[in-house]
Amino acid sequence: MSVYPRFAPFIREYIYRERWNTLHPIQERAATEIFDSGDHVLIAAGTASGKTEAAFFPVLSILDAVFNNGMKTLVVYISPLKALINDQAKRLEHLLASGRDSHEGLIPVWRWHGDVDSGSKNRFTDDPSGILLITPESLEALLLRKNREVARIFSALLYVVIDEVHVFMGSDRGSQLICQLKRIERANTDCVVQHVRRIGLSATLGNYEGGRNWLSQGTSINTSLVEDDNNTGKELSLALDYHVHNLSGGMVTQRHKSTSFYHALYNQCRNKRAIIFTNSRLEAEECAASLGTLAKTQGEPDIFQIHHGSVSAMFRDEAEEQLKFGEGPQVICATATLELGIDIGDLDRIIQLGPPWSVSAFVQRLGRSGRRNGRAEMYFSITGAAVNAGSGKYPVNEPESIPWELIRAMAVIQLYLEEKWIEPPEEKKLPYSLLVHQTLAILASLGEHRAETLTGLILSFPPFREIPVKDFRTLIAWLTDSNIIGTTEEGTLILGIEGERIVNRYSFYPVFPGEETFRVVLEGREIGTVNFVPDPMSVLVVGGQRWIVKTIDGQKREIWVTETKDEGNERLWRGRGGKTHNRIVEKMKQILKESNELNNKYHFWNPREKYPYLSTAACEALKRGSGIAQILGITDYPLVYCENELNSDKEKTATSVLFFPWSGSAGMRTITAIFGNNANRKILRIVSMEDNELYFNITTKLTQDEFRSLLIEILRKAINSFDNNTENSELLGHKEIPYTDKYDYLLPPELLKKQYVANMLDKKAAEKLLGEL
Repeated sequence: MSVYPRFAPFIREYIYRERWNTLHPIQERAATEIFDSGDHVLIAAGTASGKTEAAFFPVLSILDAVFNNGMKTLVVYISPLKALINDQAKRLEHLLASGRDSHEGLIPVWRWHGDVDSGSKNRFTDDPSGILLITPESLEALLLRKNREVARIFSALLYVVIDEVHVFMGSDRGSQLICQLKRIERANTDCVVQHVRRIGLSATLGNYEGGRNWLSQGTSINTSLVEDDNNTGKELSLALDYHVHNLSGGMVTQRHKSTSFYHALYNQCRNKRAIIFTNSRLEAEECAASLGTLAKTQGEPDIFQIHHGSVSAMFRDEAEEQLKFGEGPQVICATATLELGIDIGDLDRIIQLGPPWSVSAFVQRLGRSGRRNGRAEMYFSITGAAVNAGSGKYPVNEPESIPWELIRAMAVIQLYLEEKWIEPPEEKKLPYSLLVHQTLAILASLGEHRAETLTGLILSFPPFREIPVKDFRTLIAWLTDSNIIGTTEEGTLILGIEGERIVNRYSFYPVFPGEETFRVVLEGREIGTVNFVPDPMSVLVVGGQRWIVKTIDGQKREIWVTETKDEGNERLWRGRGGKTHNRIVEKMKQILKESNELNNKYHFWNPREKYPYLSTAACEALKRGSGIAQILGITDYPLVYCENELNSDKEKTATSVLFFPWSGSAGMRTITAIFGNNANRKILRIVSMEDNELYFNITTKLTQDEFRSLLIEILRKAINSFDNNTENSELLGHKEIPYTDKYDYLLPPELLKKQYVANMLDKKAAEKLLGEL
């Protein structure tokens, strides 16, 4: 029996007015779960499948019944984006308007973010009922600013609806949200219901079990899965082209890209409504500028706009509105900022420059097209070096001729096409940076605490379940010594002077990096500011000049630099990009190996038989690249050697080693950490080492057999010391541990080191490599 009769009259009226012939199956099943069970509910379905209605039709029906009985209740909708909140508010108000023929509806809709006026927020807190749409950052602000009213505001809370669940899973932002829900629960023992139910929505989940577990964190309630298993998916149209750049190795910038590259790109989006996704803000700027110039030279309008984190919210909103409602062709050059957000209408095409960092990003970006006609179209434009046949002499620069970005893009595509695989989110084991944030938030909102009470409260939050009590005590002592936390005469903990300064800034609410300003200092003089923390020895562009990063002072929020005459393209800071999963790198290795086997088996093998989306140029690059991989033998064994002459009377020869761990980002960081240990470098007698993201180029004074034998010994020792409970782990011997999270600069060195080992390194990758050696 259909759930349609159970919906509120105004929802049935809405369905009639919208001329729906029937409900989607996922809407039927989700409504049944929400109406009849007491479980949390995870609704997993593709883009434009009706997920929002699947959640809100039954929720609004329940709210309508409560309001009609003279009572009031509250639903909180959590979104990762303000733009999505604004869009959802319009949709909900349109839906509720179906019941307002001559009078105002009973259920109010409230938006709460930085662009909403204080009057609207005050009206909500005076009468906290209906639907509150809010981001985690604004929820943090509400909990801090209205700390004495939290119990009253959320006393009638019935549901928490979390949109784009996959965005929150495995991130500090998601862990912050879980902590916030626990803080509301603890402040609100007189809640209208014993357990607030959570409803999660997601279009990009590869691991449903992980999503269910994440949604139920900190509760004793089961999470039911409602999956759109009748959805056959969109028809996919994929094309991947390969363009040769004018640079031998190094980072590709605008001036290295050929004229044919931009002409081909222009033709792909000419007279179309499209988004061009890039992997960096600089590339988005370069792309829009180059295409705009090309349009003018052809006497056509410049329809190319920019959308990334450094562009003001006003300009981003204008670009979105133009793409959604503007007439004629419209193109936005964007970073990940447009992966999520409002429904921007029916796009003709998605264009991706370079490979996406993850399968999740590929699926999310692909889902931005085909929302109306069911046909998702995506064009990849990959730029790389000219792929020449290998020489067979194992030169150390030979791997640079392999079209790595092409292979990476293919790996991402194939993992999804063949397996529908998407990266599972990985929660941080030791989120000490978030621990600092939530500790300060608790002291700011709830006031003074005894140390043991604060410890019990904070460590009971699900994200901190693996943090030892002694580590929290170490953190409290360090923060106290730094005047971030203070103590009263009675010995209770309060915010210190520095802590109040941190908490009272708007930048405190978000837990992700990017809101804090760092001074860039040259010889004691400030030359500019940035809102990110670059890696040591990378190259920054500030004030139109390039500078090498020498040291970073987190406490003073200063980045000390020195001048450089080097263009620094190879080390130019463009952000850390995304995390590359092991599966992507393993798939790259498989593609190279299988392509080479087919090359050998069929002399005239056409890669398009297996990969029909490849262009002729991409097919040729793949065949030549796999041939180079075969000559080097890198898909069969991780170490490739060649003998070199050294300019030294004492040392006549040295060994060049190409080292291919075939591991993702965490594994590569692990190997880098092992090689970064000065003692290990001495043992391996390393003269020089270059990290090329997927492999290492090493020069050593050892012979091949000596290097391999000692490397095995070092790996065994590192694996044995890979223990989160070992304070003096030998895994990290170097002094510079990069800041990866927002409040790393407030951590004591031992906890910073411990966090890095637990969250950023991969013991299994080292073990796998040891087995292969």
